[in-house]
Amino acid sequence: MVKLESPKKMLEIIDYIVRHPKKVTVSEVSQEFGMSISNAYKYMKVLEDYGIVIKNPDKSYIPGFKLVEYGSIILKRITLRDIAHPHLVDLMVKTNQTIHLVLKEGNWGIYIEKMESAESLSMISKIGMRMPLYSTGFGKAILAFLSEEEIKKYLREVELKRRTENTIVDPVEFLEELNKIRERGYSIDNEENEYGIKCVGAPIFDHDGKPIAAVSVSGSANKITLEWIEENAKYVLECAKKISKKLGYNSQTSKIR
Repeated sequence: MVKLESPKKMLEIIDYIVRHPKKVTVSEVSQEFGMSISNAYKYMKVLEDYGIVIKNPDKSYIPGFKLVEYGSIILKRITLRDIAHPHLVDLMVKTNQTIHLVLKEGNWGIYIEKMESAESLSMISKIGMRMPLYSTGFGKAILAFLSEEEIKKYLREVELKRRTENTIVDPVEFLEELNKIRERGYSIDNEENEYGIKCVGAPIFDHDGKPIAAVSVSGSANKITLEWIEENAKYVLECAKKISKKLGYNSQTSKIR
């Protein structure tokens, strides 16, 4: 059995190979991790034996299908709700408001988790209920980070109907709103979906950098003031970022705007 320096080094090499945009050689691994060619070869040989990497005819390496198998197993065992749960609890404690976790499904948002604190205002939302994206804090947070073509497609397919006097129904104004959300990172539902309720939402990204869900804090319009938002929006963003990271999202390598 080949004796290697450390399990940590092995994991670092795997991460390097998976994230590298091209094929990797033993020489490149040697240079990247400051080890001898012989040691680098030993690591690559073990990874090859276990199917973690595939050796090409030119003696370069690429990620192996074993990683795909592992990914498939992991996806079957975990759910977004499970991953998000501790972070949603933390957000609820910090804000003392109602917390929603919403999954994007087509042109709708589906509530998959709802948490209420002792100070929460009673709301009509419930797990399994679907709501429009354009009039909600969570929905606008998701839409803002879609590609331009996806946003255009959404506006072609969905009529922006007025749900309250504050609902944005003009497409040009709506696009301007999405630009503002992208700039600051979070959205604000200013009683646009339900009278008396304001929300702050932030997108959750998957490993491909796609906004697949969102987290939001909802409360009484009297409570969720501009001052409150300035103090608490950071917690919503922090929560969404932690969940995204658990899903494999890497903000440094993502191509999203």
